Amino acid sequence: MISYEAYKILHIFSLFMVISAMGGIIAEGRWIPNRTFKIVVGVVSFLIFVGGMGLIARLGFRHGEAFPAWVIVKIACWILFNVSLFTLFRATDKTVKISCALLSFVTVFVAVFAAITKLQ
Repeated sequence: MISYEAYKILHIFSLFMVISAMGGIIAEGRWIPNRTFKIVVGVVSFLIFVGGMGLIARLGFRHGEAFPAWVIVKIACWILFNVSLFTLFRATDKTVKISCALLSFVTVFVAVFAAITKLQ
């Protein structure tokens, strides 16, 4: 069985990796059109979700139980984060890229705030 700390490290490290990739996308690095890069970013984004669900399982929630509001907020933030991330891949205009990045950072802030304060 994987420990709470291992899920926490997976969740936070994956988040840092995706945010770093977003910086590379905004800076228009030459590796961005590479299909492998896009696949890796998608897999790491999925690892954010896996780490978060593992943390929820370690907190004692069971299958079939209703999630509290803060978990629903975090899942919605993860979805919005991914939409802005994949919009960032397709954007050609610099203002659209910066807007998507800002939306992503606000989304991360809301998710962190919801997790720390455990919104009711």
